[in-house]
Amino acid sequence: MAGCTSSESGPKTGTGGASSGGNSAGGSGGTTGSGGSSDVGGTTGTGGTTGAAGTAGTTTAGAGGQGGGGGTAGTGAGGTAGASTGGGAGTAAGQGGRGGAAGRGGAGGTGGVVGSGGAGGGTTGACAGKTYKLCDDFETGNTGSIPPGWTALNGYGGDSMRGVGLATDEHHSGAMALKSSSMVPGEQRVQHSLSALGATATKHWGRIFYKVISPSPKPANGAVIHVTMAALQGTTENRVVDTVEQSNGTHQWIFNVPDDSCCTGSSYNWSFDASWHCAEWYVDVSAQAYRFFTDGMEVTQIGFTGKAAAKMSNYTSIGLGAIFYQTPPSPFTIWFDDLAIDDNQIGCN
Repeated sequence: MAGCTSSESGPKTGTGGASSGGNSAGGSGGTTGSGGSSDVGGTTGTGGTTGAAGTAGTTTAGAGGQGGGGGTAGTGAGGTAGASTGGGAGTAAGQGGRGGAAGRGGAGGTGGVVGSGGAGGGTTGACAGKTYKLCDDFETGNTGSIPPGWTALNGYGGDSMRGVGLATDEHHSGAMALKSSSMVPGEQRVQHSLSALGATATKHWGRIFYKVISPSPKPANGAVIHVTMAALQGTTENRVVDTVEQSNGTHQWIFNVPDDSCCTGSSYNWSFDASWHCAEWYVDVSAQAYRFFTDGMEVTQIGFTGKAAAKMSNYTSIGLGAIFYQTPPSPFTIWFDDLAIDDNQIGCN
């Protein structure tokens, strides 16, 4: 953790199935979305009826309506697909119109409209229906503003906030996340009181999802970038989700206090990428105990019990967002979502 000392005082979205008019040989029917078997010429058929709309969130794109009967030139048009408003992947192509006398299949119906939906479950936040002692999926409030229930945290080096607030450009669940970004040392984070949690405040499991801009800014050779993501505040601050990145892009996890007097860091076995990741912590102030998990795997190198140097005290609040201790070569941006604190381990699922 060398070089981290500060001057501080303290789903996939579904797409409609594509279809095209097939050329029937001898009048044989094509696969879904291709022209059907040829028909004896007649008057030009009318287009099929519109396919039924898909059910929101669960179904594939609506199937296209059946095309009308083939006309003299064999140009029966396929029906238009029904709209699908769900987040499921659209797979059904519209059924093609029946071919005319020349055996040419009619045009296939268009696929259903892609439903909205994204990583983490569409527009539904992760706190719906949950009974955690504290849960925030950052789905309320205005873009660019501090989330409701949180306040600005400006303690580091007397610095003021430059870039923290709700954003819609990335999210693990729902439609918004907390975004923290800077390219200068300082504090871009917010604070939430833990007073309503009672005894849970000082003995609990915590969980947060985070995503780092890709590619992540990397320090010069021989230097590091130390970034705190989440910290519990009492008499002093316990940085429970804390990283140090080196110039090759790998990073370690650490448990840290403001004067860098504690504690041991892990090996540099991790790298930031373009994915969302899960960080979990466990604290017990009375036992001076701490555990840490990344994506469900415990990092035992930084866990401890009975360590007075950790300076654990009754926690009154949590700080979320980044403290940047060095100057990155480009904006270092992190998104946070789906914070939860409870008496039992919450997990990443």
